[in-house]
Amino acid sequence: MWVALVCAAALTLTGVRVFGWGAVGHHVVARIAWARMTPEARAQATTLLGGGQDAFVAASTWADEVRSARPETYNWHFVDIPVGASHYDAVRDCPPTDRGDCVLAEIARARGELIDTARSAALRSEALKYLIHFVGDLHQPLHAIDNKDRGGNDVKVLALRADDGRNTNLHAAWDTGLINLSDETEAARAARLLAKPLDIHPGDLDLDPVMWAEQSHTTALRVTYTYPSFATTGPGPDPIALTEAYRTRAMAAIDYQLNLAGARLAELLNAVLK
Repeated sequence: MWVALVCAAALTLTGVRVFGWGAVGHHVVARIAWARMTPEARAQATTLLGGGQDAFVAASTWADEVRSARPETYNWHFVDIPVGASHYDAVRDCPPTDRGDCVLAEIARARGELIDTARSAALRSEALKYLIHFVGDLHQPLHAIDNKDRGGNDVKVLALRADDGRNTNLHAAWDTGLINLSDETEAARAARLLAKPLDIHPGDLDLDPVMWAEQSHTTALRVTYTYPSFATTGPGPDPIALTEAYRTRAMAAIDYQLNLAGARLAELLNAVLK
């Protein structure tokens, strides 16, 4: 936890956008996906990654680990759908830049690269690792919205623990801070979520990443951006306190998004790794 908080603080100070779910969140998504994957999909993933569940879970953070060495992948971790928009617009939200376009474009590319068996095993392995990570990222609500605040990075938040004393920001709170308030292990969290039926509507597991992004965007509006001082004009200058009621709603939403991300990742890989 200490390392995660220090990294988050350092990234905020340098103006760099904080990553998506921290290691715990990504690992939980990967564990849920692995449990839902078919034996055939698991076998192919094992071949590509050089190992089974442990390698699959470890691969879930690879895209963050290589991000600084591959600046062209920077924007692949999110899609900035404006807070006032109701739908994704590729021209507006996913323009090509020297730092990449957006997570939706990269998921489509990585899916195509993984399907292409004419590509080398090494390149297909990278495509798989990107998919595992970016499907997770897309379900962090602040990776699908922007309110002139760099996806919540510019919203200052008072320390989440009274005995901690270090302020954070809204993005880091949703990435790691709120999750790390619990002592629950990754394996226990994944098992608990797997045992809890997903309250989803017909079509929610359709392989439509644009729909996934728009649902994350809606979750950000309904839960993430409901702190008292929120305004569509952007963040205020003063740190905000995340109340107990807010934290309860946020943790329920985070659990749901992690569970949904794992289920959708499994559906995607079951379809691709045939």
